[in-house]
Amino acid sequence: MAIEYRRDLLRLDQVVSEESSQALVEGEISIPENKIPIARILDISAEAIVSSREVIQDKVMVEGILRYDVLYIPEDDTVIDSLDAEIGFTQYLDLPGAKPRMASRIKLNVEHVDYELVSGRKINVKSVLDLSGQVSQVAEMEAVTEFSGVEDVEVLRDSIRVTAIAGTGYSQTMIREDLELADSMPTIRKILRKNARVRINEKKAADNKVVVHGEVDLKLLYLCGDEDEPIQYLSHSIPFSHAVEIEGAYQGMECWADVAVSEFYADARENINNELRIIDTELVLGLDAQVFEAQEGEILVDAYSPSLAITLKKRKIKMKQLMGEGQGQTILKESISFPEGVPKARRILYVEVRPAITDDRTEEGRVIVEGIFTAQVYYQTNDPTLPVGSFQEDFPFRHTMEIDGVQADMDCESEAVVENVSYTLLAQDEAELKIPILCRTSVFQTIEKDVIISAEEVEEVMGREAGIYIYYVQPDDTLWAIAKKYNTTISGILKYNALEGDVLTPGTRLLIYKKLESSII
Repeated sequence: MAIEYRRDLLRLDQVVSEESSQALVEGEISIPENKIPIARILDISAEAIVSSREVIQDKVMVEGILRYDVLYIPEDDTVIDSLDAEIGFTQYLDLPGAKPRMASRIKLNVEHVDYELVSGRKINVKSVLDLSGQVSQVAEMEAVTEFSGVEDVEVLRDSIRVTAIAGTGYSQTMIREDLELADSMPTIRKILRKNARVRINEKKAADNKVVVHGEVDLKLLYLCGDEDEPIQYLSHSIPFSHAVEIEGAYQGMECWADVAVSEFYADARENINNELRIIDTELVLGLDAQVFEAQEGEILVDAYSPSLAITLKKRKIKMKQLMGEGQGQTILKESISFPEGVPKARRILYVEVRPAITDDRTEEGRVIVEGIFTAQVYYQTNDPTLPVGSFQEDFPFRHTMEIDGVQADMDCESEAVVENVSYTLLAQDEAELKIPILCRTSVFQTIEKDVIISAEEVEEVMGREAGIYIYYVQPDDTLWAIAKKYNTTISGILKYNALEGDVLTPGTRLLIYKKLESSII
């Protein structure tokens, strides 16, 4: 009787390509005519906003804007001022094998900003972008799950868990909230800088949607009339809940979500006493979401027959599986000395710390995250002609997170978030910083398997005689591989050899009794 088999449909996401690169974006910031020209720049920060992305042949095209926030001292004033500016960009990430309509994920961060004050009304800026992404597609194949027609087909099974994208969605939501200053805080004169970061606390699939719960952490700097402490810092968290519609989603499906702040407005207004003590905030959040169908079971990865020569047609599948997630908090203590040539300090006004991860890697049971923190220090000086000073200091950090099941050389995606920084002026040229750090990471493993998709009987190849063979176990040998090599069975090997289970020790002498002549192609 000819060999027969049954096949089932297997659907899974195949990561076609995954790459990262850096790009340099250059541009020019012009000072509006209604503002006093710049005498000295204190700091320039930047964030990247992705407005669109498109998968094309072997690339992903990313379009967006770099939003700059400039703190500076005007030419004829000792008061700090600020301005916002935007520079558009288009970047391409090389992803070999990418094709239009493939699913994509993109992550974009500003690593570093260099600037030059060309004149009082013109700033040249150069920004280094870290761009990473992947493209994937849903592959469908008919995989062999069972043989029939031949009684002695030996099969090697493997457990498998695959996921396939079942739907994607994008949505925007607006959040508005009025923030009122505490009684202990001075009245607002001007908002200097604003920043918003999103934290996702929970995401879950429901009927035809993905629901995301989280918080937006706001950080604002403002100028006040207090001569001793002219710069004030305010932080506030706004909770949000939003649903992204995805047709076909249902409760219990696995899901992924990413939230980004695409717009952030903050304006001061008067309270009932005609004082600027209320901040109107308005944010626009963009939410990307995907849902996945999971499939678990066993697949056949190899087969042979001691009595029949068969050839197998296989297909290699590649899967990226989430192995674990973790987060950890730590507090970094750093003493920093003021650089040579800067004025001495009378009081620290504010310290802003920006993290950048330079390396993350896995070891047995843990993830190690390394990076650099850039601290921008603003302070009041002892020099009446230069009341406000600033400088920048870089220092490394390292954090370890314990995660069960993690092994060396797995892939990981990590982020570091700096929470409220505290600072103490130890001397006129020395300060101590306490930096609370929250590190998050996700660990993935890329698994490759050969899946049998068909089999057929072939003509017997002569020349391999039945008989008794002596075989010495080699490193990495398995009973399955040895049995297949000699066209016998695992049970046959165990019958004539005193082995403890299926554990093999290199150098062990095995007696192989082969009854029939046969071949495997």
